[in-house]
Amino acid sequence: MPGTQRTPITIKKWVWRALFTSTMIPLLLVETALVAVYFLSNNEIRDANLNYLQAQSNSELNLAMLREAKSLNRQLEHIQDLSTGMAEQARMIRLDSASPVRAEQAARHGFERSGVWASQRDEGDQASGFHAVLPDIEIDVPLALRMTAVDPLMRNIVSTHPSVIQTFVTLANCSVRIYPYVDLVELLPPDHDCRDFSFFYLAAPAMNPERHTVWTDLYQDPAANGWMTSVVTPFYDGDEFLGVVGIDMTLDVIVNQILAMELPWSGFAMLYDAKGRSLAVPSRGESLLSLAPVEQPDVSTLQEEDVLRPAQMELSRHPVFATLSEQILGQRRGSASVSVDGEPFKVAWEHLSSNDWIMLSMVEESAVFSRTAEIGRNFQLVGMALVGGLILFYLSFFLLMSWRTHHISRHLSVPLAELRDRLHRIGMGAEVDSAGRCGIVELDDANQTAEEMYRRLRQTQQELQASERRLLDSLEASGDSLWEMDIPGRIIYIHPNLWRMLGATGREPLVMRELDFDRLIHPDDLEAVHVLRHRVFTTFGDTFECQYRMRAPGEEDLRHIESMGCNAHPDLAVEPGIEPQGGEGHAASSASRHDEDQAADAIDWVLLISRGRVVTWDAEGHPVKAAGMHIRIDRSSFASHLR
Repeated sequence: MPGTQRTPITIKKWVWRALFTSTMIPLLLVETALVAVYFLSNNEIRDANLNYLQAQSNSELNLAMLREAKSLNRQLEHIQDLSTGMAEQARMIRLDSASPVRAEQAARHGFERSGVWASQRDEGDQASGFHAVLPDIEIDVPLALRMTAVDPLMRNIVSTHPSVIQTFVTLANCSVRIYPYVDLVELLPPDHDCRDFSFFYLAAPAMNPERHTVWTDLYQDPAANGWMTSVVTPFYDGDEFLGVVGIDMTLDVIVNQILAMELPWSGFAMLYDAKGRSLAVPSRGESLLSLAPVEQPDVSTLQEEDVLRPAQMELSRHPVFATLSEQILGQRRGSASVSVDGEPFKVAWEHLSSNDWIMLSMVEESAVFSRTAEIGRNFQLVGMALVGGLILFYLSFFLLMSWRTHHISRHLSVPLAELRDRLHRIGMGAEVDSAGRCGIVELDDANQTAEEMYRRLRQTQQELQASERRLLDSLEASGDSLWEMDIPGRIIYIHPNLWRMLGATGREPLVMRELDFDRLIHPDDLEAVHVLRHRVFTTFGDTFECQYRMRAPGEEDLRHIESMGCNAHPDLAVEPGIEPQGGEGHAASSASRHDEDQAADAIDWVLLISRGRVVTWDAEGHPVKAAGMHIRIDRSSFASHLR
């Protein structure tokens, strides 16, 4: 089965393909694999770093929240302890009816025209007292003066604790003592009822039967200290409710403490009560969460009713924390992720054990992962530099390979072209010079082989020429003639000796059609010649011998041969070895036979012996070529032939 036909290519293209497939493609695959491994490993490392940083950030943020929450919780617990201690001191003073009253305290208190009993002036580090005029309560001046004994303790608490803005003691009969001094007569109405304010009723028996220390919601201080919260502790004599003591912290103090917290990654903290209502939100949180500022209440209403600060936000109602609010309110501590305007933030929270307030922090994730992102970008830049270097390398390598391909192809093609020309000249029989060495062993061997072949061909040619000369000399000496026949083409090749045998002029052709050759055979011998040819052409390897008379061609024959040429007419083409029979040709031959017989006696006929056989067959067994010799018979033999 024949192989697949390949399109021929030049040496340059073949060398280029060989170098490209054996060098550039493997290099490209290796470099591409290395770059791919680099990028994949870079992504894996970056993802691992991100996961590690995420875990670390959660842990660090939770630890920071726990640290700051504990710090704030300790401070609040300390304030609660102070409130509890002050309540115990106030209870003891309240119950000690025999304790003396300092004269200067009695001198600086008295009744106003409105009927209010209150402090008359500020004498430095002294508290102010106030006893409102209420229809259901009688003013107890001795008790109010006795309660001035708590002033040193209140003064000590405020002076030693920067977060405390003021302290107060409010008895069940609405007798009030506040430190630092405030002109309560100017600030409060005469019928000011403390029982209507959260700093009193939240600790009273109705709202606090367990007698715990409680924290109030943010409210507007009637004493004009702004928004504040109070830690309030009731004190009793057995089951008798005696009053409450309170320590006040303003919102500004709490916010400043929140702002002073050191949270990682520039985070900020917020404070919420146990119900998820905001207590303290720094300005950054207000801006980020789009919180509206709290409106200031009407000053005229501060002394008449309890004005609670409205929450800027509630976790359950804010879109950022709505889905997370239950988790924040229900879990003591935790962390999660939220999205604010499409930007991810990490949040962590911690419940304060002292009052169940919630400290919540927010950190932008981009700040957490900024270092990792920067490292990732650096690795990405390195990877892009590798890709750029790879492209530059392959561009340079491509140019180098193009130059090398041209050089190698020339180094091969020039010697091959010279070898081809040398072989062509050898085939043409021309002289060939010796080739120089090109430095390639195979090509040098091929050139040497070609030179050896040239020498042998020249030698063989010379031997053939000598042999042919001897044959021709023998033919010349014997007078015999050689002939060949192209059987498919019905063409006969004749040696010049034939025409000499026949006494021709020497202008006769050496190649003619079989039909024209047969015209020169005696009509009486032609049929026997045809039969013999047919038998020999259809019999493999048989040698034939035939005697027939033949004449030299005349002028008319020569003109006919020249006009018809050497190629058989299509109408005369027959199967090899089959003579044309029948038809118009046979009729014409029969019609002209009589005329030829009449003219035969006037022609000088020469008797010949033709010996030969088929020497070449095609693949299907059809005869292709026959060869033989013409030998002239002397006159005695010819006379015997005629008899």
